[in-house]
Amino acid sequence: MNTVFQHRGYSIDAAPRELGDGTFGAQAVLTKIGYHPEKTFDALPAFTTAGEAIAHAKQFAEGWLEGKA
Repeated sequence: MNTVFQHRGYSIDAAPRELGDGTFGAQAVLTKIGYHPEKTFDALPAFTTAGEAIAHAKQFAEGWLEGKA
């Protein structure tokens, strides 16, 4: 499952994290391409599947980057 995406000159790592209760926390690490990580959002909601967590983290990060422009 792909967890790394590119948007507006940034790499978005939307890898989910297992929370220990069978759910997955959404998280996103934004890195300006060619630089070190700039922003980490690891307190996003939990989801029942890794795919849902990845999709939410990607959508959240893209929205954050759109607002930054």
